[in-house]
Amino acid sequence: MGKRPQRWDLEVDLVAVGSGIGGLSAAIAGHDAGLKTVVLEKSGKLGGVTAYSFGEVWVGENYLETAAGIADSQAEAATYIRWLSAGHNEDDLTRCYVENSPVAARYFAEKAGIRFKIIKDFADYYYPEGPGAKPQGRFLEVEPFPGKELGDWAPRTRLSPYVPSGITHDEMFAWGGAASMSTWDFGAWGARLQEDIRTLGPGLAAAFVKPVLDRQIPIYTETPATELIIEDGRVIGVKAEKQGEAFFIQARGGVVLATGGYDWHREMAHYYEHFPEWNTGSPPSVTGDNLILAGEAGAIVASVPTVAMPTMLGIHIPGEEQEGQPLYRFTLSEPGLPHAILVNREGKRFADESFYRAFITAVRTFDGATQTYPNWPCYLILDQNHRDKYPLGSIPPGAAVPAELAVQGNTLGELAEKLGIAPAGLEETVRTYNQYCETGDDPEFRRGQYPWSRFMVGDLNVKPNPTMGPLLKPPFYGIRPTIVNAGINAAGLKINTNAQVLSLRGQAIPGLYAAGNAVAYLDMGSGYQSGFANGRGMTYGYLAALHAAGRR
Repeated sequence: MGKRPQRWDLEVDLVAVGSGIGGLSAAIAGHDAGLKTVVLEKSGKLGGVTAYSFGEVWVGENYLETAAGIADSQAEAATYIRWLSAGHNEDDLTRCYVENSPVAARYFAEKAGIRFKIIKDFADYYYPEGPGAKPQGRFLEVEPFPGKELGDWAPRTRLSPYVPSGITHDEMFAWGGAASMSTWDFGAWGARLQEDIRTLGPGLAAAFVKPVLDRQIPIYTETPATELIIEDGRVIGVKAEKQGEAFFIQARGGVVLATGGYDWHREMAHYYEHFPEWNTGSPPSVTGDNLILAGEAGAIVASVPTVAMPTMLGIHIPGEEQEGQPLYRFTLSEPGLPHAILVNREGKRFADESFYRAFITAVRTFDGATQTYPNWPCYLILDQNHRDKYPLGSIPPGAAVPAELAVQGNTLGELAEKLGIAPAGLEETVRTYNQYCETGDDPEFRRGQYPWSRFMVGDLNVKPNPTMGPLLKPPFYGIRPTIVNAGINAAGLKINTNAQVLSLRGQAIPGLYAAGNAVAYLDMGSGYQSGFANGRGMTYGYLAALHAAGRR
């Protein structure tokens, strides 16, 4: 915690720390409200975790739904979130998100030129069973964005190592889903890549960078915020590091922490995620600056149950790196594709493999009688049909799998012996599962029960259940995945409905705001839904700027 310096190197009204959708939204809305704003980015590229995502923004009763005649209401959106939360939400924050996310979405569309579109026929995770869930309309993405509109900032705005930028959700589904990449229109996709047409997370990030550039808001990359400057209990500025030198920025209206969470801070992850293994797919610049900076100002750290978070299973393919760190890929779809299952040490299935929310909570199950996690470690089992048809991370269909990643066996028994799991258990599990595949009905775990899973994970060319297919063709493959987080943590900063960070005594810390993944998920509680992270960044960045400008 720093004191007022002898001189300010830069004097503004609002400092946005972080260049994901939260920081960019705050900078745009603050500028429009009459504030002089600036964006600080720790890394050398803009976009943060937003650029690594699928670019979905979840907004109930949004303006595009209304225009399309899709029935929705704030009451239904709130009902759905409350059901998801399992009682771990704070209702004033839930109401805040539900009421203000459609306002923010319309604002950025009308005032900042963000060209949102509805993802057609894309259902809420828990539709039709979740109260208030909808079959379509709440998922927004941006129209394809020409990278050339960013000028010199195009190469300095992140692309994603994970998502197929250049293709919209609608096109991906029309071409058979993510599983059917080999049948996609590579001519159209290639032309867009050649022209640097961005979609999904890279498109969303670029779309929010553009209005920052249009407004000539200063952006400083490779300029990490290292301390908050506090005077008489109020945050009045930021000490940053610029080209190895101290860089003091006055913030007359406040500072918005939109730094993301603590994914690459192993110690924090150990404290707050409560699991014996942890890796991440976030940019390496996400190191817990939200908790460090605000903690020195007296902020309270709040958390929701770890099962709520969109942690996933994933793999590290030997040799793949990002910014000098191992690149961990999410296995979001691989377990839920035909010809694949997840099993535990007993060789038994333990969850619906097509829905990561189901299997990631199952691997966290703890048995107090034995002090063990019965489903951890777990193993991804594939047959050659899977390898012939589907990619495995960045490994294309039919390509050899590195021996460091997967073991092979000509029989299931041989594979089980190599993996150290029960051979009889695996053989019986596969025999039973293969019988289920004949009808596409999984009576144990209802695999493929949700429309979201079928669209996002399954092979839409497979009938009757696009997530199910037997394991029959040798050789068989076994992979021990790891835990890979998506930048969304169990713990974060507690805010009020103005996006002000709260102290240990529950009082707003004057001049300090937070947005996006820096904020604890107390609005959503124990539930997660794709699009929440980007929606929260956009909404709380907007609210923080309005309050700092005295307009909330």
